[in-house]
Amino acid sequence: MDQYRYYPLPPIAEYGTTPHFTRHLLLAPGGGRDPLSCSLTIVDIQNAPRYEALSYSWGRNSAVNSLWCEGRPLTIRMNLDHALRNLRLPNQARRLWVDALCIDQSNTDERSRQVQYMRLIYKYAARTIVWLGLRSPGIEEVFRLSQVIAEIRHASGGSYAHIKTTEMGPVGQELDLIADILDAHPQTLSDLVQFFNREYFMRTWCVQEVVVSAWCVAKCEDLEIDFMSLLSSAIHVNMRRSSMFAAKPLEFWNMIYMLKQPGRSNIPRKSEHDIEGSVGPILTGLISTRDFKATDPRDKIFSLFGITDEGLMPVLALTQVMSSNQNSLSLLKRYQRSIADYAESVNKTRPGIDFGRNKALKPDYSKSHVEIYRDFTRFMMRKSPRLLDVLSHVQHLGHPLGDMFPSWVPKWHQPRSASLIGGIGVFLAGLCDGHFPYFAVLHDSPLTEPSIRPNVLSIDGYFVDRVLALSDVIDTSVDDAVPVEPLWNQLFGTSFFPLCRQPNRGGDLPQMVFCKTLLAGPLGPVMAAATAVLDILAHDGENIREKYSAQAHSDAAVYLRLNETSPSLLSPTDIASLEEAASRGSLARFARSLEILSYNRKVYLTQNGFLGIGPRVMNVDDEVCVLFGGRVPFILRRMHDHHVFIGETYIHDDAIMWGKLTEGVRFRSQLPIMTFDIR
Repeated sequence: MDQYRYYPLPPIAEYGTTPHFTRHLLLAPGGGRDPLSCSLTIVDIQNAPRYEALSYSWGRNSAVNSLWCEGRPLTIRMNLDHALRNLRLPNQARRLWVDALCIDQSNTDERSRQVQYMRLIYKYAARTIVWLGLRSPGIEEVFRLSQVIAEIRHASGGSYAHIKTTEMGPVGQELDLIADILDAHPQTLSDLVQFFNREYFMRTWCVQEVVVSAWCVAKCEDLEIDFMSLLSSAIHVNMRRSSMFAAKPLEFWNMIYMLKQPGRSNIPRKSEHDIEGSVGPILTGLISTRDFKATDPRDKIFSLFGITDEGLMPVLALTQVMSSNQNSLSLLKRYQRSIADYAESVNKTRPGIDFGRNKALKPDYSKSHVEIYRDFTRFMMRKSPRLLDVLSHVQHLGHPLGDMFPSWVPKWHQPRSASLIGGIGVFLAGLCDGHFPYFAVLHDSPLTEPSIRPNVLSIDGYFVDRVLALSDVIDTSVDDAVPVEPLWNQLFGTSFFPLCRQPNRGGDLPQMVFCKTLLAGPLGPVMAAATAVLDILAHDGENIREKYSAQAHSDAAVYLRLNETSPSLLSPTDIASLEEAASRGSLARFARSLEILSYNRKVYLTQNGFLGIGPRVMNVDDEVCVLFGGRVPFILRRMHDHHVFIGETYIHDDAIMWGKLTEGVRFRSQLPIMTFDIR
């Protein structure tokens, strides 16, 4: 029998606005192994009968089953089959919205159209049902324990914003109470950790569906619990995971839990814009969901348009600035609101105008994921205020030109392989110390028109140094110590100890410089102290420079003093200075910082004697360069008539990392400015 054929949605009107049309699924009553049967009806979302929206993962299982729609078969995956059988009522039809069925997945234009207003579908649903799969052993106790944790967190204000973070982790009365409860129920704790490994918590579309919904209920067969109550336990599972990046998705789910709590004004946000329904800037969303998965790689970006600043208020791409002046920001917000209102009025006059929205912020399934990622990357660099933060997310696992991607385009569909150095706003290498008058100088990158050479990034900057020697890739597991002394030996061919005084930059001991390089200066202690992505993003850059640079020095001093067994060659003054610094340091924090920052990287030495850490795929003779608008330097590889982008780097020199050298280049022509063609 022929498959069910969809009736097309009403066309978009030539003038004025068109209602947001979609389909509702009317799930016929039944029970047991009765065949699933339904009908589809076209509705205007904002004027539709009461309905429930389904949030679920499509499932890895390729096995399929059939649902009968108006007498004809429609193929569905097994996870959806299980969900519908558990949602089906015995005596009456149930009105649902289910993406796999209410969108004609074979129609590219319709997919692009409905994805643009996907957030409205979940926003106007009476409730969202989060289908988490079939029962598993211990699931009842997992739900019961989550409810207890939710009640404790609710009593403490929900956010844990008042909890202090120490070198050994977060501490607080509520956390201690919950830890005692979890320790008293080891089997349930094990089941809880296993439960959060379910595929749903790794799917990117599920995030938007939960964020915009007024009410979410989690369901496993006949068991139900408020989804926010379930998420309240995510942070406690996160604390018990030891792998390098596995905890990141749960950090984001915990952030969503906090954002959905009443009175969330104490939740830190990097953005100064309080846009309703937004989790923050789109790049922050991509950082947080980097390890999430999507069946279609294009959805790694499309799924964030409905819950991020630029997706909800695209005028930000034209008007955003960097300023610490609150009066200026207040005026800017009013200006942005006026522009947004004007754009909305213009867009109502005729479909397809989309005034103020760049094409990179529109879902378009007619483009490949390579084109989507490339155009989005160029847009992120070109939009105001023209910073290169997006380039910090390029993390090559193999040869930089080993696929169809230009080397400067992040592969968002691949999980992160290393922590970020420049993507969280600590350094100012391509800007200036304390103020931001310098932006990326891009060529062939118009804001609204396509580039002439779309796969080439043509950008200004300057050459700093060339790589002379490299270590092996630092790939120690989370339970192993980073081999500081062998890494030193790989670069210099000498023993790390005994400590000795030699002329070098900044007056520090050579071994101290090496240790602080592995920490990326102040960044290591910052990241070791943070308990969540938003904690890192909320730090003030000036505070990081002063406070955490000193902390990195003290932590490295502890390591040097405790690990030197041979007689010291230092003077009494140097020994006293090192011991005084070590008295303020922490070996545990040093080890954690080292683990986070150096994992999957190489440490290198340049021809002029600089030390740095860079990407795992860098080679000898690669170039350290600063690109205007970049917070950190980048490693580039010179070819015959172009460069290849290798990745971000930290080089241990304050003048470079904090923008003083860039200031000299721009104001005093200290070094020649170059235009790099990067492919």
